[in-house]
Amino acid sequence: MSKDKMSYYGPFFWVAAISFLVPLAVAAKAFHEVRLTTRPTPHLDASGVDHAIWDYLLKTHVENGLIDYDGISRDYLFQTYLRQLSAADPRQLTSSADKLALLCNAYNAFVVNGVTTHGIHDSVMNFRFEGKEFFDVPEHIFCGQTMSLNHIEHQIVRKRFKEPRIHVALVCAARSCPSIRAEAYVGSRLSQQLEDQSVQFANNPKYVAFDAEKGELFLSPILKWYGDDWSAAGGYLPWLARRVQEPALQAAIEAAARGDVPVAYFAYDWSLNSQAPAVGASVAAPAKSAEFGSGSIPNE
Repeated sequence: MSKDKMSYYGPFFWVAAISFLVPLAVAAKAFHEVRLTTRPTPHLDASGVDHAIWDYLLKTHVENGLIDYDGISRDYLFQTYLRQLSAADPRQLTSSADKLALLCNAYNAFVVNGVTTHGIHDSVMNFRFEGKEFFDVPEHIFCGQTMSLNHIEHQIVRKRFKEPRIHVALVCAARSCPSIRAEAYVGSRLSQQLEDQSVQFANNPKYVAFDAEKGELFLSPILKWYGDDWSAAGGYLPWLARRVQEPALQAAIEAAARGDVPVAYFAYDWSLNSQAPAVGASVAAPAKSAEFGSGSIPNE
């Protein structure tokens, strides 16, 4: 073809090419998004657990930090994942990040299972079984042992890992809890995931806010309940100040750390973090100054 003809048809060629390539790009993006929620083919890790299953369930049944409990409970893959957790062997995992990711996923899955098993629709704080509160019932099978949620959190996760960011990763089925992440935790990206959760927490006015009119800093009571866990980070106020993005809020937190701004704590809403309409009135936090829900420790 002569150069004159190529010059003439050039614009038409590029229009045709773009018309062809743009739909391909859109289709590829759509395929990627669909693939994320395609049911996974089980591939067990060294501990005997496939976190891709939990990842699929979260991507499918979590929206805006709220959980479709009924949807998860009807999915056979949830029972598959719970069976894997019951027989898991964390000793086969070589990194502490892999072990902590397993525990974070297990805790959140067990909370969901407790809610669905007992048909809780209002608040876990209204639940009692044989005189025990929701977090103290030894009913979750992990690594061949029956444990309570409090045992997993306080005697395993907090005691062994000394990682304050787990408090924005472990979700206790309440609306005042940090929003549950719509993906599974994985060891290779755990620090990045925990940091992203921390930044989201620090910049959400549900958990951190400054009332300029009152001159008070309002925080989630989680920070007070587990304040000692932030000791290695210099305390939770400096930890927050390094993560907030609004200059005025950062200045207020830094002033609070110096004792120049008073700190108050939000009431804790224990209403179920469900996508379904709330049942009954919100349930305020119990009047406890330390670990809420702490009780007897099973298997000891």
